[in-house]
Amino acid sequence: MKPGSLPLRAPSRPVCQLCDYLLQQPASRRSFLAAASTFKPPALRRQTAKQHAILPRAPMRSAATVRTPPAQASGAENHQQWAERVAVLKKKLAEVERHIAWINSSNKVEPESATLAALEALEAIARQAIAIRSGKPPPPKIEIKQSSAGAILSMGREDDAPVAQPPTSRAPSLNELPSPQYISRLAMDLLKHPNVFISSEILGAYIRLQRLIGCPRAIPEILYLYANKPVPQLGSSPPKFSKPSPKAVKQAIPVDLAQQALGAAIEAKDMPLALDIVEVTYCTPAWRRHRMLTKMGLPGVIAAITPLAIYMLAQEASVYSGYIEPRTFKLYAFAGISTYVLCTGTLGFVALTTHNDHHTRVVWRPGTPLLDRYMREDERAALDRIACAWGFKEEWRRGDEEGEEWEGLREWVSLRGMVLDKPDLMPGMNA
Repeated sequence: MKPGSLPLRAPSRPVCQLCDYLLQQPASRRSFLAAASTFKPPALRRQTAKQHAILPRAPMRSAATVRTPPAQASGAENHQQWAERVAVLKKKLAEVERHIAWINSSNKVEPESATLAALEALEAIARQAIAIRSGKPPPPKIEIKQSSAGAILSMGREDDAPVAQPPTSRAPSLNELPSPQYISRLAMDLLKHPNVFISSEILGAYIRLQRLIGCPRAIPEILYLYANKPVPQLGSSPPKFSKPSPKAVKQAIPVDLAQQALGAAIEAKDMPLALDIVEVTYCTPAWRRHRMLTKMGLPGVIAAITPLAIYMLAQEASVYSGYIEPRTFKLYAFAGISTYVLCTGTLGFVALTTHNDHHTRVVWRPGTPLLDRYMREDERAALDRIACAWGFKEEWRRGDEEGEEWEGLREWVSLRGMVLDKPDLMPGMNA
């Protein structure tokens, strides 16, 4: 075979089969595949590389330049906010003082609403002072800061406004706030003034205020004045007064206010104060008359008209007497029904006055009249409440209390015709 007749050797193919495949495709298809295979992945790799190269350095610069100023601004803002709260509170207190001075210096007797408004304002001031001392934040207020309207309104006051200083100056002292003793003295002086009438609403507001600020020792004196202070006539100029009767029913301390006053003394852990409150509330003749009217008024009326009702019933039953003389039948019917009602009523009264299931530590001494027990039940319940508040909570430890206050309470209870921790009624001492 001639050398010229031998077939030519096939050209060598490229090593990459993908490139060979791309070269065999049309031009449009080749450009699309080339873009999809060669252009896109390098772009993703370059973008990722840029992110890794840029992102770690930006937060470091922002943290170094942004974090410190907000901390300083927050401290200055808290300092300024505290100072503003103290200044506003002192301004409100000055207004209340002027209001009280106006009531005391008035030529006529001012209405009850004026005194009640002063006590409520003092209570609000006391609550705000307690909140500031305890570090509580102020109540949220709806306001727009750094607005265009605020900027326009403050344009004329920029020169006169004080320059905000960093919190390097002296912080407002807690001594600048009104003390509880000062607020208590303001309220007491207001109610002790001759031109101020002490009503049940005013007395309730006063007890709430003294209980809030922790000065319950000022309560018994106002409780005494509630029943004994001369009553000023509303609108009289010059003021005219009328002498009240301390034993009248309307001069009795309301039940809920007496319980609140006793609760304030118990919270303060002051036993002499608690006994003083019991003495000026539950031990007064006005309280007994009030209880007699409220507890025994309706039963007394029913007992008074019962004989008349029995007589009318017996007279009506005598019509059906039959062979018995009507007058004799009426007499027998009246006697029988009266005996039944009297015996049943006596047993009911004895059961009502001698039950002691609600007694805890203070019980009546044997021989105490039943009517006296019923009329003084509130006094016994108050002393029982005091004994439970000061004594041991465990029943098996009751009777082991010691101390001067406890012995004084035991003697005081004994003088009132009662017994504290009667052995016969203690757990494990009865059959």
